[in-house]
Amino acid sequence: MRNDDVVIVDYDCMTPLGLTFDSTWKELINNRSGITAIDRYDPSNEPLRGVSSVAYGGQLPVSYEVLAGSDSLYKKSSEPAYHAVKTVCKRILERIRFNISDHNPQRIAILGGTAFTSQISHDWVAKTGKPYVYFMLNQCHNIPLSVAAKEFGMKGPSFSVSGACASSGHAVFLGAHLIRTGLIDCALIAGFEFPILPICVAGFTWLNTLYTRDDPTDRAYDMPVAASRPFSKDRRGFLLAEGVGAVLICNAEYATAMGWPMKGSIRGGYMNSDGDHLTQTSTDNIAFCMRTAMELAQCSPEDIGCINAHATSTTVGDEAELQALYQVFGHRLMNIPIVANKSQLGHSLGASSILSLILAVEGMRERVILPTLNYVPDPCLPEAWIPAGCLEHSHNLTLLNSFGFGGTNVSFVVGIHPPG
Repeated sequence: MRNDDVVIVDYDCMTPLGLTFDSTWKELINNRSGITAIDRYDPSNEPLRGVSSVAYGGQLPVSYEVLAGSDSLYKKSSEPAYHAVKTVCKRILERIRFNISDHNPQRIAILGGTAFTSQISHDWVAKTGKPYVYFMLNQCHNIPLSVAAKEFGMKGPSFSVSGACASSGHAVFLGAHLIRTGLIDCALIAGFEFPILPICVAGFTWLNTLYTRDDPTDRAYDMPVAASRPFSKDRRGFLLAEGVGAVLICNAEYATAMGWPMKGSIRGGYMNSDGDHLTQTSTDNIAFCMRTAMELAQCSPEDIGCINAHATSTTVGDEAELQALYQVFGHRLMNIPIVANKSQLGHSLGASSILSLILAVEGMRERVILPTLNYVPDPCLPEAWIPAGCLEHSHNLTLLNSFGFGGTNVSFVVGIHPPG
């Protein structure tokens, strides 16, 4: 994909640090973490092996009932994404004064990306044993998008991509491609994930991927905010997180005709797959993905002003990514700031890529590098500039990485519009 005419009009989100983009951003630039003790359920009372050892996660600061708007609406659909996606998208469309009568509804797409979002309705049925009319609908990951499409009158392509933790990145890539080929005029793209429930925690624990609170000498044992530590020498696994993010993209001419702002641009990107191990990332292959993304964006490693890393805080994954970055950038890694948003927000799986995209664009607009909290250099990894605190830094292009189970990868080059 090569498309510097695909612009990012606006964005919004819900994260463990806030229920709006503005509230989240305020906390991020103040070096705050959204990781807390899990209280969606009582980990100590869960019988599944491994669940009781996972004490921390990134939860939205709201109950699912409040997120839905009322108890009755939540009982109608127990999947939080059913309600949250519409809310986040509505805020974007209201800000730009979107009116479907000004558009061809068949050319307005609403796309999404998620990995496991139907698990909560499974859990609800298993616990209550009651019939649930919306159960089968909620197994279809496009339903939160369809709810929003109905609300706003959008009749263009509507589907959800499932590419594990790279899902929303793939959705953005496809949305930009549909715009570039002229099949649609604009796309509203959402990433959404609500994985903090016992079955998901147990499954990831059985894969040995999550941080576990089982060592009293660990620096996060009594301090949840210290648990997510990408690239650090004592990293011990990622922190599951809830999250919803959405962006509206179109080409520059369409945005101008509509009188819409243009906050950023998708300069180019590339997707590939490792065709190898299902959970261990291929260093050579993700290096190829990054190089090709920059080639298609018609830029070089010297043009990149910031790297937004996938960086989940796992021992093997962080090493593979940093080694791949060293293959691509060499010793210049000491001069390019690397950001790991999951140190503040945890890992929201299929939603993580679109959240990183939003934060990367805002960072360029505000000339800010967000922190990688808890960072302690690992002498076994290549030397790199990984700021542990927020800092001022003017930059026009960011390379953004997202990888998922099954060896699925996506890299983007994003910029501000127009370049500063």
